[in-house]
Amino acid sequence: MVEEEELGTLAERVVAYLNMDMIGRLRESLVLQGVGSSSVWLRETERRNIPIGLPIVIQNDSYLPTDATSFYLNGVPLLSAFTGVHEDYHTPRDTADKINYEGSAKIAGLMGAITRSLLIDENTPDYVQMERPAESMPRTGLRAYLGTIPDYSQSDVTGVKLSGVMKGAPAEQAGLEAGDTVIELAGQKIENIYDYTYAIDALKVSVEVRVVVVRGDEEITLRVTPGSRE
Repeated sequence: MVEEEELGTLAERVVAYLNMDMIGRLRESLVLQGVGSSSVWLRETERRNIPIGLPIVIQNDSYLPTDATSFYLNGVPLLSAFTGVHEDYHTPRDTADKINYEGSAKIAGLMGAITRSLLIDENTPDYVQMERPAESMPRTGLRAYLGTIPDYSQSDVTGVKLSGVMKGAPAEQAGLEAGDTVIELAGQKIENIYDYTYAIDALKVSVEVRVVVVRGDEEITLRVTPGSRE
């Protein structure tokens, strides 16, 4: 059996991690996450996208709510392609007829072009250490369920903007809507997705809590009763 020391560290064996996480529902734009993990990503993305012409939203944050973060924490720069959560996520309604096949092919083409560029370049991507958000610690597992769909492309918003809510979910029953920005949940101030994740983690099933959202120019207070994921 080969010991880990003989293989070297993960960063010595893997020069970069390119991830495609839910790319089947391209609508307004492709979200590229983890761009801040290496100084080469912005240049490479711009160059390789010229013949493809995808509308792209850049997010520098490299501490992502996905498996790709494990690589970044071990010194490997990452680049993750993502087209956003949708109301059919994790439901039987997520059927093949709803996939944007042309958009998926373009995204695969872009990531493939970037990969080929890495293979022929004698220089490997540098690793940029970013400050870790205080809230992005390992989770114990979310059991309470609201049924909100965060809009991960809105990185410049204070709070968590929702791209939608699940049909029949506690959030919809409470009156939350697509376009709302959650700024407070159960007495916790919400400034980003990490705040929101941990606020949900602290909720108790069937115990009503207050949620404050910004809808247009109005601040609205609602009451929501979390359901169970189990």
